Amino acid sequence: MKKSPPKLGVYKYLMVYIALFEGFYSIWDLITEPIVHSYKAAFVVLRDFNGSLFNREDSFVLICVYCGLFGFSLAIFGVHFIYRYGAVNKVFMDKFLPGNRVYTLFLIPMWYFSWWAILCYIYFHFSPITDAYMKGTIESHFEIPINDSSYICVYYQPTGPDGQPHPDPKIFFAIGCMWYMVGSSMFCVFYFGIRCYFQIRNTIAMTSHISASVKNLQSQLFNALVVQTIIPVVLMYIPIGILFFFPMVIWELPFTTSFVGYTIALYPAIDPLPNMIIIKFYRKAIKDFFLKLCGKKQPVHSFISINLVDVAPAS
Repeated sequence: MKKSPPKLGVYKYLMVYIALFEGFYSIWDLITEPIVHSYKAAFVVLRDFNGSLFNREDSFVLICVYCGLFGFSLAIFGVHFIYRYGAVNKVFMDKFLPGNRVYTLFLIPMWYFSWWAILCYIYFHFSPITDAYMKGTIESHFEIPINDSSYICVYYQPTGPDGQPHPDPKIFFAIGCMWYMVGSSMFCVFYFGIRCYFQIRNTIAMTSHISASVKNLQSQLFNALVVQTIIPVVLMYIPIGILFFFPMVIWELPFTTSFVGYTIALYPAIDPLPNMIIIKFYRKAIKDFFLKLCGKKQPVHSFISINLVDVAPAS
């Protein structure tokens, strides 16, 4: 709020919004302690509730909210890159997000959160059938008795009376909604990320009249954008794609999918780092904070006024 470049506009509040969400997401992850596991035609997000304050049904609700927060994070990626592009392309911003309409971007993640959490609650509730199917693998892998575990279970192809797996249309519908969420997020990240990439590059090449300090900031934002595009690909899209796809076609993975929970948990901590390290304003702010903490004198910095239309904002 205090160390961002002047005239950053609404993006400052979007950064605060993202920061508050990531903090809440991390706290909820700590409370829920989710474990992600794939087995043949199903995958689960489970919680060991033995010894906790929450019973099996309450723990199920915790997991649904946790999954809803994952949907929120997918939308945040898209919203982030939409705004970043609008900040460097005034024509796009004036056409699609003029005035207070820009605040609608804040509502999209809430919609994704509600949508995915409700789908999980309706379609992925544990049952005697899923208990029987997952009992052996959960107890052998995690040493958690099935009655001490609460989970959402995406059981793509339950075994029918003939002993053969049969696709469950309701499950495929729900997962189809999640594929839409993942796909729309990826589209926004890559489409608007690439357009923003070239917009910033062209601005750096064509604006020879602006000061070296402004050009330097544009280059920093350019580099931060590239790194921030890689983060969701490595930590979110690829792991989730593996988790969703292989059980769908009943391919047994030769490795455990528990890593998916770890990569998702890492995301809130890693996502802010590129801007904190690469953007000079925030890097200096962090340095000054630690100098003050150690009782050393802070250097005097000169700040330049930056127009939001001319420069891509940092998150």
